[in-house]
Amino acid sequence: MKTNPSFTNERRIRFSVRHSHGFALLEIILAMALFSIVAVGMTRALDQIAQTTKSSRQEAQVLRVLESVLAEVAHQPELKPRTVSFPKTADGIDASASIEEVRLFTQDKVELDKMFRIRVEAWLADGASKRQLKRQMETYVYSPVSP
Repeated sequence: MKTNPSFTNERRIRFSVRHSHGFALLEIILAMALFSIVAVGMTRALDQIAQTTKSSRQEAQVLRVLESVLAEVAHQPELKPRTVSFPKTADGIDASASIEEVRLFTQDKVELDKMFRIRVEAWLADGASKRQLKRQMETYVYSPVSP
């Protein structure tokens, strides 16, 4: 018995078309899965970048307040031992400074008089996570007009 060649070719084409539709669906599902994995990874990376940027900005703000308070206290005409609190800034940064008289000596054991240590703290309390960004600076100042 002889088969009709056109019938066999037609059957082969139908079989091939039916199976290619199944593979196309599988390819689409795999592409969507791969895209979703990449999208989740990119979302996490962007979130981490945003958190790092916010943290860096807050650190810079605290350091600016810290330097400003240190300069303000160190440049007073007359220093005396005390603690000074500064009002909270618009950014929510608190600061305080302590001034204390210190005894410093040269290599020849000569005492340096009218020397003061100024220690400044600035901090930003993050209410959401209950963590605090706190920084300190200190300097020594000679104040000849101080008592």
